[in-house]
Amino acid sequence: MIKRRKIKGRKRKKPGRSHTTTPRATRRAPWVLIFGLIVCVIIVGVFLRWIFYTASDRPKEAKQSSDSFESKAATVELTQEEQIAALRKDEMELAGQALTEFPESDGSCMLMGDLHARHGDSTEAVKFWEKSLEINPKQFDAWRNMGQIALEKEQFDQAVKLLRKALEIRPDAADLRSDIAKALMDSGRYVEAITELQQEIKIFPSSFTAHFQLAEAYRQQKEYDKAIEHYEQTIRLEPEHRHSHYGLAMVYTRIGQRDKGREHLAVFRKLREKVDSIYSMRQIGSREYLVSLRASVVKTYLDAERLYRKSGNIAKSEQLLNRASEVDPNNTRCLERLASLYYTSNRAAKALGCFEKMARIDPNNPISYLNIGQIAIQLRMFEKAERAFRKTITLAPNDPAGYRELARFYLRTNTNIARAHSLAKKAITLGKSAETYFLLGWAADVNGDRAGALQAMEQAIKLQPTNQKYRQIYERIKNKN
Repeated sequence: MIKRRKIKGRKRKKPGRSHTTTPRATRRAPWVLIFGLIVCVIIVGVFLRWIFYTASDRPKEAKQSSDSFESKAATVELTQEEQIAALRKDEMELAGQALTEFPESDGSCMLMGDLHARHGDSTEAVKFWEKSLEINPKQFDAWRNMGQIALEKEQFDQAVKLLRKALEIRPDAADLRSDIAKALMDSGRYVEAITELQQEIKIFPSSFTAHFQLAEAYRQQKEYDKAIEHYEQTIRLEPEHRHSHYGLAMVYTRIGQRDKGREHLAVFRKLREKVDSIYSMRQIGSREYLVSLRASVVKTYLDAERLYRKSGNIAKSEQLLNRASEVDPNNTRCLERLASLYYTSNRAAKALGCFEKMARIDPNNPISYLNIGQIAIQLRMFEKAERAFRKTITLAPNDPAGYRELARFYLRTNTNIARAHSLAKKAITLGKSAETYFLLGWAADVNGDRAGALQAMEQAIKLQPTNQKYRQIYERIKNKN
C-alpha cells in the first residue's frame, strides 16, 4: 500500500512519463469514439435514405392532399377567414375541374350552377342550369331550381311555368306543388293554389307545409272553418309551428271568438320568443358562415364524386370522398357513399368500418346496424352480425327489415331455426314482400311445417312470378317425401 502511494507520488511529480503507465482501455478511447461517430453517421444516412424512398413511393393523391386545405395541421394554423378563402377556392377549382373533364355532362353543369346558387350568384347559376337543360331537357333539378329562383325574385308567372315543367318530369315530387301554390297565392290566384295543395295533401298527407299553406289560402278566401281545420292539422303534425297559432289567432278574432284568439296569440308569442332566444345564442359571423360553407363544399365533393364514379374512375371517387370526410368528419352521407364504394370494389372490411363509424356518430340510425350485420356475415363475424340485427330491431321495432335479416342469419348459420320461423312471421305482419314470404317458406320448411312452407312460397311466387329460384324451391318442397 505504502509502496503504491510512493509510485503515485512519483507520477504526479513526473507527468511527462505518464504515457508509460496509462491503461490499455484509456489508450483505445479515441478509436472507440471515432468508431461510434462513424456508426452514427451510417445510421443517420440509412434513416434519411428511408425517408426519401418512403416519400417518393407515396401516391400522388396523398401528396396533393397534404398540400390542400383539408390537412388538419394546416387547418389548425389558419384563421377562420383564411379557412373560408381556402374552402371557397378549393370548391370552385373542383367544380371547374369537373366541368373541364365532363363538358358534355348535364351533371357537371348542374354542379357548377348549384355552386353559384349557394354563393348567392343566381344569374350565373341559371346560366349553367340552362346549359344542363340543353344537354338533358329532363333534368328535374334544373327546372325546379330555376323555378325557385324566379319565386324568390317575385317573378310569379315564370316560377309557375318553370315549376310545372319540373312537375311533368316527376309528378310525385314532394313539396313541388306547395312551391307552385306559393307562387299562385303570391300572385292572388288562390283558387288554383287550393287545387294544387289539395293534390299535394292527397299524395303526402303528412306534409305540414301543404296544410299550413292551404289554411292560409282558405283564410284569404274567408272560408274560416276550413282554415281552422288545416291550421290545427298543421299543429298536430308540427306542434311548435308558431305561424299556425298566429293564423288561428287572426281567424278566431275575425269570427268573434276573441278568447281563443288571445290564447293562440299568447302561444305564438311564446314560441317566437323561444326562436329568438335560440337565434341570439348563435355566433353570427365568420364562424357560422364557415359551418355552412363546409356543408357546401361537402355537397360539391359528393356531386363531383357521382360524376367520376359514373365514368368508372373509382380511384378519383375514393379520393374525393376521403377529402369530403376530412372537411366534415361527422358527415354520414360521405361515410355511406364511401362504404358503398368499398363494398362494390370488394373491400368489405373497409365498408364495415365506415358503417361502424356511422353508428358511433348516429347511434339511433337502424340502417347503419342493418348494414353492419349484413357485411359482418360475409366476413364471418357472426356474433357481431347477430348483435347488429338485434340492435336494428330495437331501434326500428315496426320495420320488417331487422326481423327479416335476423331470421335469414339464423337460417344461414343453422343456429336458431325455431326463432327464425317466429321472426319471419313477425316480418310478414309488418310488411308483405316476396322476399319475406320466401324466408317464411324457408323457415317453415326447416322446422318441418311443409304446408306452411308451400303456402308461403306460393305467395312469394305470386308477388314475383318470374323468379325461378322461388319456383325451384317450391317444387322441391312440394315433391319432398
